[in-house]
Amino acid sequence: MSLGKSISLFLIDGIADGVVACELFNWTGKGYKIPRNRLKELSGRQDLKKAGVYFLIGRDENDNEAVYIGEAEEVYKRLLQHQDKDFWSETLAFISKDENLNKAHIKYLEYTLHNQAVGAGRYVILNSNNPNCPAISEADKAVMNEFAQNLTLLVGTMGYKVLEKLTKRNVARQDQYYIKAARGADATAILTSEGVVVLKGSKVANTEVQSMPSGFSNKRKNLIESGVIDGWKFVKDYPFSSPSTAAAVVMGRSANGLIEWKRKDGSTLKDNQTTE
Repeated sequence: MSLGKSISLFLIDGIADGVVACELFNWTGKGYKIPRNRLKELSGRQDLKKAGVYFLIGRDENDNEAVYIGEAEEVYKRLLQHQDKDFWSETLAFISKDENLNKAHIKYLEYTLHNQAVGAGRYVILNSNNPNCPAISEADKAVMNEFAQNLTLLVGTMGYKVLEKLTKRNVARQDQYYIKAARGADATAILTSEGVVVLKGSKVANTEVQSMPSGFSNKRKNLIESGVIDGWKFVKDYPFSSPSTAAAVVMGRSANGLIEWKRKDGSTLKDNQTTE
C-alpha cells in the first residue's frame, strides 16, 4: 500500500506561471521552479546560493522536449552562467535546507538524476558529457538515493515527467491490450494515467489505406522520421493521449481505439471502462 505525501507549493509571485517554491513535509530538500525571465530577480534569495542540482528545461532545434542536468556549489551563480544557452525557458533548482549537501553529494545526485532521465527516455538530454559517479560511502549513497526519490516526486509535482518512466512496473498480462490486424500490425499497449502507451517492439502496418485521415498519417510519418518507429516497429514505449490515434498509427487506417484495442479475453477498452 502506497503512503500519502504532503507537498506544499508556494506561488512566490501570486501567479501560476511565476516563481514557485516546492517542499515535501518532513524532508530537508527544497525545490524552485523559475521562469528564465525571472531569474535575475532572485538574487536576494540566499537559499539559492547553496549547493544543489538543477534542470534547464526547454526544446531543442527539432522542437523536442529537452533538458540539461547539472550541479553546482552555488546554484544561483551557475544558473546565471547558463544564460548563454538559448534552448531553455524554465529551470528547476533543488537545494538542502539544512546545508548538508557537499560537493560529493551533489555530484552523486547529478549522476543519479542524469541516469534516471536517460532511462525514462522522455526528454532529449543536452549534457555534452555523462556525469561520473563519485566515490562516497554506502551510508551517503543511501541518503542521496532517498533525496533523489523525493526530488523526483517534486519534479513531477511541478509538471515535468523528465525522471519518470512511462511504464513504472510490470503490467499483468491480463491488463494488456492488443491489436493484431492486416499488413503486419501486431501491437501491445497498456493504460496509464497519461493515456495509452504502445510498448516497445510493437509492429505497425507497413502501408496505409488511401482513406487514411491526414492527421493520423502525419502522426505516423512524424514517429518514423523521429526514430520512434523504425523498421515498422516501435523502438521505445510511446504514449498516446487518444486510444484511437494509437490504433490508427498501428493499423494504418482510421480506427476506433475503444473497440480495436482488446485484451486476451476479447474484451475491449470500451467494455472495461467504468460505467457506474
